[in-house]
Amino acid sequence: MPIHPKLRAAISAVNRSPLWFRLSCFFLLILAAALLFLSFGSEIYASRFVNALIPALLVGLGLSVAVFASYFGVVWRKQRAIDTALGAADQKLASVFEHVLDGILILDDAGLCLDNNPAACTILGVSRHDLVGQPISGFHVNSEEFTRNWKSFRESGNQRGRAQLRRGDGKMVFVDYAVAANYMPRRHLMVLCDTTEKRVAEASLREMAENLQEVFWVMDAKSKQILFVNPIYETLTGYSQATLYVDRSSCGQIIHSEDCDRVMQKLKEATATGQFDQEFRIVRADGIVRWISCKTTPSPPGKPEWFVGTALDITERKEAESEAKRNLAAAEAAHAETEALRKSTFALTQNLSMDAVLDTLLACLLDLVPYDRATVILAEDELRMFVAREAPKQPGDISFITLETTDSPFLQRVLVERKSVSVPDTAKESDWREVKPLARNRSWMGIPLMTANGMFGLLSIGASTARRFSTEHFRLAKSMAAPAAAAIYNVRLYERAEILASELEFHINKLKETQKQLEQGRGHEAG
Repeated sequence: MPIHPKLRAAISAVNRSPLWFRLSCFFLLILAAALLFLSFGSEIYASRFVNALIPALLVGLGLSVAVFASYFGVVWRKQRAIDTALGAADQKLASVFEHVLDGILILDDAGLCLDNNPAACTILGVSRHDLVGQPISGFHVNSEEFTRNWKSFRESGNQRGRAQLRRGDGKMVFVDYAVAANYMPRRHLMVLCDTTEKRVAEASLREMAENLQEVFWVMDAKSKQILFVNPIYETLTGYSQATLYVDRSSCGQIIHSEDCDRVMQKLKEATATGQFDQEFRIVRADGIVRWISCKTTPSPPGKPEWFVGTALDITERKEAESEAKRNLAAAEAAHAETEALRKSTFALTQNLSMDAVLDTLLACLLDLVPYDRATVILAEDELRMFVAREAPKQPGDISFITLETTDSPFLQRVLVERKSVSVPDTAKESDWREVKPLARNRSWMGIPLMTANGMFGLLSIGASTARRFSTEHFRLAKSMAAPAAAAIYNVRLYERAEILASELEFHINKLKETQKQLEQGRGHEAG
């Protein structure tokens, strides 16, 4: 007859009892055996000694039974308390097993389901009855992959991973799983966590990121390493995503050298603020320079663990802005030039004094061309010239300087060929001669002064440093020469007109005086 489980547990507890208790039990058995032997033994042993020993044995036996009964009662109560606690724990464990949201499967060595909870049935889309006895491999989309993973699990004793399963109704589900081997002999525990919604959301986010027309990126705030970029990164930079993932700090190497320090400093500041919004240049893999606008989304207060941001190619906008700035600068320059020419033309026509016209000419020229020395040289004839005015006036200079056209090939070229000449660096011109007023000039421009009536001089414009004058300065000097030549020509006409008027007035006065004398002579004759 089988022993009652509780009695078996009590006996087991007695076996684990202290040594003194077990010795007492052994002594009790010896007393009991001796008492039985004396009670039913031969009559030769029924002596007075034996009759006196029997009561002593009965007392010892009674005491031993009392001690054994007391200790056994204590052990029995402790065992009942342990059984009650284990029962409550089993109920709690069963409750957790039944109501936990993750699926739990008990599998054997072959991967067959021995037991499962309701959450596992919900995830796999089958009833509890139908799931028991089914191989878990039947739910895996890739059975070969499951076979490899199950073999690896049996060797290692535990495993974690992700899998795509096909439910009983045919729908696909994504799970994260963990398997622990031999929680009981030849019994293995598998836990399933349904991540379908998370995976679908990740896939949607990835698809959205891949379809964006701007780079979507995630960066570790501490290490400044890129954790993720979408494929537009390859289109924008010419570098592959794989290259970036091999060296996650390589994104900083494509920043233009002139912008790199500024961008890295702002990125360092963003570690504390969580805000980054910069426009800078990058150098593509093919060497082409592009402008991008890079910014992060607002981060919660405190130091962010990572940055999430976008990068957009703004090269066309930057080029349009640069073109607009160039057009604005050109318009402003044209307006300034027109205004300067208007003022100079007006100033040149306000006075018919040669000294005033020449001073005004050199002053207005300085507003357009940054010269160090400028000279108006007028021609007396085809070979001889003289300095009419110089700015600034040099101390100790002779007021009247003459020179021959043959003294300088450059002066000769301007006067004979009637062409404007620009010399960026006189030190590199073998034909350059240090003659007045060309001495001490490293940059020089010669502009002919001529009108429809002919050429009568030139403008000599110089600077003490090489390449001082730009193409724009050369153009402005030539445009200034036209009204200057007209003003000088008008002054010369006016001066000649004044001379002619003085001569004519002198002759008229002579004629009047002669006529008066004749009239006086006729009066004397008539008297």
